[in-house]
Amino acid sequence: MISYTSFAFFILYFGITYLLYIIFPQKAKWCVLLAGSYVFYFISSKGHIVSLLAATLIVWGAGLWIEKLNATLKAKRKGLEKAEKKALKKKYSRYKNWVLTFGVILTLSLLLVSKYTNFFIGTANALFKTGIGEVDIVQPLGISFYTMMAISYLIDVHSGKYAAQKNPFRVGLYLAFFLTIVEGPFARYDHFGTQLQEGKRFDPSDFVYGAERVMWGLFKKVVIADRAAEFVDVVFDNSNKYSGVVVAAAILFYTLQLYCEFSGVMDVMCGLGEMMGLKLPENFTRPFFAKSINEFWQRWHITLGAWLRDYIFYPISFSKPFMNASKKARAKFSPYYANLIPTAVALFFVWFSNGFWHGAGWKYIVYGLYYYVLMMIGMFMEPLFRKLCEKLKIDRTSKAFGIFQMLRTFVIVNFGMLIFRADTLTQAGKMLVSIVTNPNIRAMLPGAHNGLGLDINDYIIIVLGAFIVFVFGLVQEKGVDIRAKIAKLPFIVKFIMFMAFLFVIVIFGAYGEGYGKVDLIYANF
Repeated sequence: MISYTSFAFFILYFGITYLLYIIFPQKAKWCVLLAGSYVFYFISSKGHIVSLLAATLIVWGAGLWIEKLNATLKAKRKGLEKAEKKALKKKYSRYKNWVLTFGVILTLSLLLVSKYTNFFIGTANALFKTGIGEVDIVQPLGISFYTMMAISYLIDVHSGKYAAQKNPFRVGLYLAFFLTIVEGPFARYDHFGTQLQEGKRFDPSDFVYGAERVMWGLFKKVVIADRAAEFVDVVFDNSNKYSGVVVAAAILFYTLQLYCEFSGVMDVMCGLGEMMGLKLPENFTRPFFAKSINEFWQRWHITLGAWLRDYIFYPISFSKPFMNASKKARAKFSPYYANLIPTAVALFFVWFSNGFWHGAGWKYIVYGLYYYVLMMIGMFMEPLFRKLCEKLKIDRTSKAFGIFQMLRTFVIVNFGMLIFRADTLTQAGKMLVSIVTNPNIRAMLPGAHNGLGLDINDYIIIVLGAFIVFVFGLVQEKGVDIRAKIAKLPFIVKFIMFMAFLFVIVIFGAYGEGYGKVDLIYANF
């Protein structure tokens, strides 16, 4: 695909699209974005665009069908008695549910067939000792992202949150927009679809404000993440050769790599969106300052968590069977556990879906359930923890305890990252054991001829880069709006800062001779 951080993307692709977006009249700006998005997708996906077009037509057609049923119901209700209106509403609600189910199943089947067919075949072979061969299927670029956005669009139209879009090309732009289709964020139609259609006139302040964020994102991605990837890939691809501190460092470096790449790309996308006058939803808010797993996932990949909450957790929690289960629980347990037990059941489906969405493999499901189990332990043991802290006279509101919670959460997240990055669960287990069974500290030292792909300069840049990200995060965590502060500076000062940051990226970026090309991690999902 065309890399979001490549010269070709910024100059040849985004530059041309952005220039046309500025030139074209306001009413036609969305057409520029649509054409640019499809050109980008067609080239990046090497022509595999059928699934995207099919998903667009399915949700457009199903949305209009639901809209027509709503209009028909409204027309037929006139002049009817209350009981007749109720019966008619029930009848049409059933029709709408059928259309919604049909649309969701069709859309979801595109994802399941292309991404999970071989997973299902492998699972069947393992369980039933069958010998079904794997199928050679191309996974369309960004299908995990645009499928979820398509489903949210259908569900929202069904619930009456907004009217169905009559123009299929506008639905197509919402699903295929080039800044969101590869790595997200999950943008909702009522928030972002309308922005895409309106088109905003060129504003120099938007350009400057967005460019600042693009620079910050490139710094995290090109200077830190891509350099850390060299170390990570060597260790994980040859895990039988390394142990101890090297493996522990590889896990930490991968956590740093994934965060700086994913959040960095989100900064680039949000910054480019701001240059166009578009406000994309935030996907990260300093997750490593979280004091619990629950808080971590409220700060990490925020739009995925919000999607799972709104379209899986809430529908399950407010379904009739679960409401009845809650009533029975209240009759048997204390108020705390009566509310927690049904919630725990609903959260199982959320975390299973979280893992399953990330990839076609059992390690991803285990990855999701890893967080689920730890979260459940914390929630079910909370009354005991609270009493224990009271008995030991531990102030849970103190700064020291807060730091302990952040460190604890950081360690838990790193174990999760090991599961996420390892090729198999077996490899993850062996690497974890090797940390304590063979703590080879000298292998990490520069000049140890360990083949880790980095020299002393690389280590210094990674550490300094991580420190800068931490300091900026710490300042923001204290409520300081850094970008607002920069905006108030004189133009010449801002220009010097911008050029200095640009030189840092150009000089210290991990590209060129000695560095391999690093593909976007989440582009594979």
